[in-house]
Amino acid sequence: MAKLQSESNQHAYLNGDLNSSTVTALARQGAELIRNSGGKWSVDMSAVEQASSAGVALLLEWMRVADASGVTLSIEHLPDHMRPILTVSDLDEVFEPLLA
Repeated sequence: MAKLQSESNQHAYLNGDLNSSTVTALARQGAELIRNSGGKWSVDMSAVEQASSAGVALLLEWMRVADASGVTLSIEHLPDHMRPILTVSDLDEVFEPLLA
């Protein structure tokens, strides 16, 4: 199970496992938080335990929503186990500017 907890209008905390059964609800919840953030939103991923490529798809969706909403997105503490997925997917350069 994964959970997205809003700590403020501009910051949320993501924990648990990111896989195909958890990311759909998280995508909707995060999109709503992004749209209501007032221009800047960050997510702390330090408590993400496991992630598949579905976790990367979740972040890409949040990037799309942020861009469409004029919101600056930042990703804090991307788990090391997600980096190989970014590399294999040739997405390192896409994510690098967002990583805090």
